[in-house]
Amino acid sequence: MKVGDLVVFESDVPESQRFWTGEYVKTGIVVAELSCDSNGASVSVLWGSGELTERCPTWMLETFNEKR
Repeated sequence: MKVGDLVVFESDVPESQRFWTGEYVKTGIVVAELSCDSNGASVSVLWGSGELTERCPTWMLETFNEKR
């Protein structure tokens, strides 16, 4: 994943329970690449809601529009 990639995070909470848990599908843009550590690669993501996640593991995200 690179800066500028659009990503999606989909909760593993069943769809019928997402309203109650507050977990849902989120889309965002990668704003910073972070180095790999013992937990794997991670990136900073600015979500559509305006929330910034500073360390989001890349295995939790799916790229749907890579920056070329």
